[in-house]
Amino acid sequence: MVCLLVVAVLAGGAFYASRISEQAPKVVYKLSLQQAAAKAQEPLLVNINTATAEELDDLPEVGPATAQAIIVYRQGHGMFHSVDELEEVPGIGPATLEKIKPFATV
Repeated sequence: MVCLLVVAVLAGGAFYASRISEQAPKVVYKLSLQQAAAKAQEPLLVNINTATAEELDDLPEVGPATAQAIIVYRQGHGMFHSVDELEEVPGIGPATLEKIKPFATV
């Protein structure tokens, strides 16, 4: 008798689970596969004139303190005219600038 009860409960659970899975949400893609592939090939570029501290923190060799220093420098001196101007920010030297350059833009 207990076995029949267990089988009934398990069968009911399996039926319920299969009905739920039929109503799974459908995913709508806004990009074609080709557009997504092309976008994946684009390098990460951070605009140093508009980036937030979190976005600047994504740059190589830039941590939270350096990201904040970039923002403070930008607020005090205006927009950067070139990525090379980052060397004027305290904490960014020539070696760090070379690592940042491929990923930064103005």
